[in-house]
Amino acid sequence: MEKIFYVYMNQDDPKKSTMKKLERYGLAIHIPINKIYSKLYLTPYSENFLLNSDKELYERHGIVVIDGSWNRISSIENIEAKNGRKLPLLLPVNPVNYGKPGKLSSLEALAAALYIMGYPDLADEFISKYSWAQNFIKTNINPLNDYSRCTTNGECIAVQESYF
Repeated sequence: MEKIFYVYMNQDDPKKSTMKKLERYGLAIHIPINKIYSKLYLTPYSENFLLNSDKELYERHGIVVIDGSWNRISSIENIEAKNGRKLPLLLPVNPVNYGKPGKLSSLEALAAALYIMGYPDLADEFISKYSWAQNFIKTNINPLNDYSRCTTNGECIAVQESYF
C-alpha cells in the first residue's frame, strides 16, 4: 500500500477524515503538499481526465488524494505538480454530498481512481472500511466500467455525457 498518499488540508473535522482512517489501517500515508512532486494526484482543476493508462504513473510514483472540504476547493487550485488528473463524474454515496454528481469524498475519489486504473479489488478493499461506502461501486458500476475503457479525454467526456 505504499503507493497511496494523501495531503490533509485541515479544512474539516479530522475525526471524519476518510483518509486519516485509512492511514490508521496502514492503507495510506500522510504527506505534506510540497511532496506531491511527480506523483499522480487527483484534482478537479486538471485539464486531463484520469485514464486506465495512468496506472503506469501510479505504479511508478503512487497516487495522492487531497483531503479537504468541497466548500473550500479553490484552495487547491494552484497546486503546482505535473501529474494532476480529474475524475469524470460519478455519484457519491457519502452522507454529506449524497447524489451530488462529482462531489466525492476522498475515499470515493481514491476508490474510483483505483477502479478506473484497473484495480477493482483494491478499490473494494478501501471501500470496505466504511459501511456507508458499500454501495459506491455498485451505484457507479456502469460508468466506472466505461470510464476504465477510455483512452482519451474525448472518450471520457463522451461517456460522462452519456450518463450525466
